[in-house]
Amino acid sequence: MTRDMRFLMGGLAVLGIMIAGITIAGMTIAEDKAADTQTSASEQAIAESLKRLVFVPHDSGAPEVTDAGGVRSITILPKVELLAPESLARTLSASPTLYWHISKAAPGPVHFTLAADDPAIGAPLLQLDLDGIDQEGIYAVKLDDYGIALGEGQRYIWSVSLSSAQDSHTTDVAAQTMMLYSAAPDLAAALDQARPDERAVRLAAEGYWYDAVETLSQQIERGDALPWQDARARLLDQAGLLQAARFDRQSLTQ
Repeated sequence: MTRDMRFLMGGLAVLGIMIAGITIAGMTIAEDKAADTQTSASEQAIAESLKRLVFVPHDSGAPEVTDAGGVRSITILPKVELLAPESLARTLSASPTLYWHISKAAPGPVHFTLAADDPAIGAPLLQLDLDGIDQEGIYAVKLDDYGIALGEGQRYIWSVSLSSAQDSHTTDVAAQTMMLYSAAPDLAAALDQARPDERAVRLAAEGYWYDAVETLSQQIERGDALPWQDARARLLDQAGLLQAARFDRQSLTQ
């Protein structure tokens, strides 16, 4: 083999390697574009699904139970808004997560209480003093973290209260509401394999407020704010929770 032929063959080999590299790179780009297109389509499908999110309150015949106490001192305290509708709301879970919004940093501990709506059960099921509430936000208490399991068909009162920094024993602002644990095994089984958006829509339509809010909130906590936070804001609007809904929308623009 002459020197020129060896040079030509070497050049062809290099050219082949370059072509193969370009082909692989082209395939990778095409695959990335296909993946991006698929992700975009999936996000669009979820956004369209969440447009059907409508809360239908369960007709329990119970009076409106959410109320908030006024400020009893000259201290300007934050406003607390429980993420619950005015009417009695249901939970499908025996250990739901309860959410609430505070308009600014708390000057002292935030007191959380959960009690059965039953005179025969005197002591609260759970009492917490929550520190470190140092900014506006939506906060949560996960009953499962404390081993709390609600009783089927039972009503419970939960509240969040604030105290001024000077006197932690005096409650200045308080908000409370009532919830009902209403198990529905068939519904729970039907939702077991559902997508989160489908689950939230169905739960809201069936009147299971707490579970719908928790489903949306779990997606937000995973860092997938859009479209979940927008959907939660719309759900909060439906319950008249304008302060918390405003916070969600502002968070999306930051």
